[in-house]
Amino acid sequence: MLNPSQFEAKITSFDWSLRKKKTILTQFTAVDSMLAFSPSVVASGATDFLGLQILDLENGIVKETLNWENVTKSSSTVQAIGSSLELLFVSFESGRRNSNSILVYDLHSLSTMTEVGHNEIFGADIDSALPATTLNWLSSYNLLMASGSHSGPSGVLGNIKFWDIRSGCVAWELKEESDCFSDIIVSDNLSSVFKVGVNSGEVFLADLRKFDEEKPWVCLGDDSKVARGKKEGYGCKIESHGSQVFCSKGGDIELWSEVAMGSVKNSEDGLGDRVFRKNLMGKVKDLGGSRITNMAFGGNKMFVTRKDQQNVEVW
Repeated sequence: MLNPSQFEAKITSFDWSLRKKKTILTQFTAVDSMLAFSPSVVASGATDFLGLQILDLENGIVKETLNWENVTKSSSTVQAIGSSLELLFVSFESGRRNSNSILVYDLHSLSTMTEVGHNEIFGADIDSALPATTLNWLSSYNLLMASGSHSGPSGVLGNIKFWDIRSGCVAWELKEESDCFSDIIVSDNLSSVFKVGVNSGEVFLADLRKFDEEKPWVCLGDDSKVARGKKEGYGCKIESHGSQVFCSKGGDIELWSEVAMGSVKNSEDGLGDRVFRKNLMGKVKDLGGSRITNMAFGGNKMFVTRKDQQNVEVW
C-alpha cells in the first residue's frame, strides 16, 4: 500500500530553541509559498493546488481557504504571498493561466480589502501580463513590490511593479529585458532593490533614493558578464537581512555589506556613491556543497535548504 506522506508535503514547526514542536501533513504535493502569522498559524499555497490555505499547526487542520474568483470561473492557484504589519498580499493565477491578480486582505480578519494588478491575457501578449511570483512590502515608501518573469524564445523577460495599495496605481515600473532577475528582493534598511541577473549571475543594486526607471541598475560585481548570456544566475537566490544582502551561487553564499565612504558626494543629487564589499560565508569545509534552493531568516539565524537534501541548515 502506498504511503500518502510520500506524495503530500509536510510542515514542521519548531520553538525558539529549535526543538521540534509539531509536524502536520498537508494536501499539497509541494508547498511553494508559506508565511507564518504566528507560531501556530501559517498561510501556505502551491502553484498546482486550488486556493490559499490558512493552517492551524497545533491542531493540524485547515482553518480557512482563500480563493480568487476569476472571469473564467476556473480554479486559482497561489504564485506568491507577502505581508505588511496589517495586510496580507496574495498573487493568484487562474487554472487556465490566462488571468492573474493580487488580492489584498486584512491580516487579522482575512477579509478582502482590495484588488490590484488584475491582468487578462489575450493571444500571445503574455509578457505584459505576467503573474507576480514575488511580493515584498516596502514600508518606508508604503509600496508593494510585485515581480514576475517569463522564459521565451527571446530569453528571460520580466517586470517589476511598485503598487500604491491605497490608489491601486503603479508608482514605478521596470521592464526586465537585458539580464532579467533570477531572484529579487527589496531592503527597507538600505532603501534599495537587489537582484541577481539570470545571465551574469551578478548582484545588482537599484537605489530607491535616486530611482531612475530608464537606468535603475548598478552592477556590484563583474558587469562584463552581462553580455555573455550563459545563464550563470539560473537558480541563484537573494535575500536581505538588516543592512546586509545574501546571495547564493550554487552551493555557496555571498555576503554583501555596504562600506561607508565618508563625505564623498555626487554633485547632481547630493547622495554619495554606494560601495559594497563581498565576502564568502562559511568555512572551507562548507564551500561547494549541493545547490542552495532557499534561504530565510529568523532572529539572528539564517536557515538554508539544499537540492535533494531533507535537512535544514541553521547558520
